[in-house]
Amino acid sequence: MSAAALRPSSAVYREEQNFDWRVYATLSALSISTLVVFAIVRNHVPALDAAGHSAVYAWPFAIGVSVVAPINLVFWILRMTTEVAPGEIRVWFGRVPTFRRSICTAAITRVEVVRFRPIRDHAGWGIRHARDGSLVFSARGDRGVRLEFVDGATVILGSQTPDLLAAAIEHEVNPCG
Repeated sequence: MSAAALRPSSAVYREEQNFDWRVYATLSALSISTLVVFAIVRNHVPALDAAGHSAVYAWPFAIGVSVVAPINLVFWILRMTTEVAPGEIRVWFGRVPTFRRSICTAAITRVEVVRFRPIRDHAGWGIRHARDGSLVFSARGDRGVRLEFVDGATVILGSQTPDLLAAAIEHEVNPCG
């Protein structure tokens, strides 16, 4: 199923963000390192089976797969999509959504474009809780939109185009104005 088939026609704003390139580089380095170690171990483990069965190498292969497979699976999770539709804001992580959150725009009292320090303020990117109690959804960068709600809760949505996101949200909060 293509991404276009999953996209509702009622969305007034949609942003897809991949995580920072350094995250992907680190995961790639871990995968490659694991495969290199596997190749070295495979070539240097003495043949313990006189018949030369490949079962001798099953344990390094199992270790390699158990490390590389989850790392590569993470590549499919590391994407954040934010969508503003009539009456709600939808945020999800992953190409096949592993986490979804829907936010009702009727409960929003304030929309503000903000700049934040991801590492210092909420220990990085992803789904985080900031020191001030805000729930943060971010994938990269240091800009976003802070939403304040009737009950006093706050949510920060990371965005590469926070002005456009804020305008779309404000339009849905007050569709007549």
